[in-house]
Amino acid sequence: MDTLPDVDRSLPVGLTRDAGWQLGVRRTVRADAEEIWHRLLNEWLLSWLEVDSVPQMVGAPLRRGELVRGRVTGCHVGRRIRLRWHPPQLDHETVFQVTLVEAAQGTTIAIHQERLLGPAERQALLEHWTGILEEVVASYGGRGPLTADRTAPPVRPR
Repeated sequence: MDTLPDVDRSLPVGLTRDAGWQLGVRRTVRADAEEIWHRLLNEWLLSWLEVDSVPQMVGAPLRRGELVRGRVTGCHVGRRIRLRWHPPQLDHETVFQVTLVEAAQGTTIAIHQERLLGPAERQALLEHWTGILEEVVASYGGRGPLTADRTAPPVRPR
C-alpha cells in the first residue's frame, strides 16, 4: 500500500526538506471525473497556465506561441497531470500537478505546486489557486461539498 510521507513537524507549514515550499488546494464538485478531466485539459489549464495546449504525453512541451513554458513530466490519463512549469509571474520554474479523485458526491480536484521560493510566494499562490478552484465550484452552481486542505501533500492514487 502506498503511504504518504511523515510530516516533519520541525519545519514551517508548507516547507519541505526536498521540494522547497509547496502548497495544496482541493475542492470537490458534483461532476464525474471524465467531465472534469475533459474541461481541465481543454479549457481550464490552458487559461490557468497561459499555454496553447496541455499534451497528455510525458516529455511534451507546454507552449505559448513559440515560447516553451514547461514540460509534461507525468500523466495518468483521466486522473493526474504533472508538469514542470514556469509561471509568467515568477522568475523560476515550479512543479505543478492536478489530480482528480473520485469522491462520494462527485470529483475532488487537487492542485499541488512545489519548488516555491518562500512563504510569501507560497501564500500568494495559495490564495490564487484557492480562488481558481472556488470559481470552478461556482461554475457548477456551487453544488457539491467543498473540501479544502491547504497544507496536504499531493494526493496519491489507490
